[in-house]
Amino acid sequence: MAERVHGGRLSRRQTWKSTPRAMRICFYAAVFSLFACFSVLALLTRTTYLSPLEIVTNIVIIGGFAIGYAAASIWQRYWLIPVLIVAEFVFFFVVGAHFPRGSQLVAAGSPLHRQLDMLGIIGIVSVCLGYLLFISFFGSQGARYFRAHNEIAMAAEIHRALVPPIHQTVRSFEIYGISVPSGEVGGDLVDVAGDGESWMAYVADISGHGVSAGLLMAMFKTAVRTRVKDASTTELLAEVHRALYPLKTPNMFATVGVLRWTGQIFNLTLAGHLPLLHYVQSSGEVREYPALDLPWGVLADQTFQSTEVVCQTGDIFVLLTDGLTEVFDRSGKEMGIGPLKEVLGRSASQKLPELFSSMRATALSFGKQDDDQTMLIVRCL
Repeated sequence: MAERVHGGRLSRRQTWKSTPRAMRICFYAAVFSLFACFSVLALLTRTTYLSPLEIVTNIVIIGGFAIGYAAASIWQRYWLIPVLIVAEFVFFFVVGAHFPRGSQLVAAGSPLHRQLDMLGIIGIVSVCLGYLLFISFFGSQGARYFRAHNEIAMAAEIHRALVPPIHQTVRSFEIYGISVPSGEVGGDLVDVAGDGESWMAYVADISGHGVSAGLLMAMFKTAVRTRVKDASTTELLAEVHRALYPLKTPNMFATVGVLRWTGQIFNLTLAGHLPLLHYVQSSGEVREYPALDLPWGVLADQTFQSTEVVCQTGDIFVLLTDGLTEVFDRSGKEMGIGPLKEVLGRSASQKLPELFSSMRATALSFGKQDDDQTMLIVRCL
């Protein structure tokens, strides 16, 4: 149990660390401002003259120590709180000794004095009560936020484990795949499975974002890997569809691009996915193979088609997701796939990681990333 508590505290501190610096500054400024008001109300009950320096000094002391109390609570350094209390009393004692007593502005015991006392006390009580209520509210909601934040962080960690960068050589093919999510948890998937004689590489783009998309992506990868050695691309997608369609929400689907090497040629299946880009080294052209099927998971009963693609030495195949093509400039114009074809045609001699960087840089220079950006590149050696 002690380990769980300690682990929870570390997680809470890490969550606070992950909060943007501007928001942390905003929080501490809010604490200072609230207790500066507390200081002003307390000074309001005084009947003697207060110099501007004395007023500012009191405000700074109370507001500054309030920040200290807040920080000690956030970082769970509760032993600092009594230390800060003693230090605050010492500061006020030194300040009180430094500033001489000012002239009497309001007669002690007069109606005005009693009214100022009453208003000051009411204000102080109201500020304290409001602060306690806010602490109670944010403590409850903050716990929910920390739990949600930790769950998202865990989901992001699982996503990184499920979709690691790929760079490997299988027989006479060099394969590179990578997915750059647009948020904490991505919904894109790039994977290579099988052996040297018959292997398959694919890209899937799950609709939506966040944890739900990431969950379906994990289920999709698991289902694919259970049958990758026994089925063709069309049979594989059909079987994955039958297994997962009842388990997903009706509005979720995926575009999928699959390349399977049979030992002689590639079988290609594109379910609502962007075209396969095929760089032909002998001619220097970039061909497109368009999708022949609807996205996976759209209909309750679906079948899929495949086409054959011939590969020659030096050829390059690229499967990518729409996060790389659906980027928009300031005028709202969409980039499309054309510029990426141009980069592939003139940069085909680059190493595959560099080729990916060049193509992604083209997209990022056109507009900001709004969706997961995923690419699979296969070079015929």
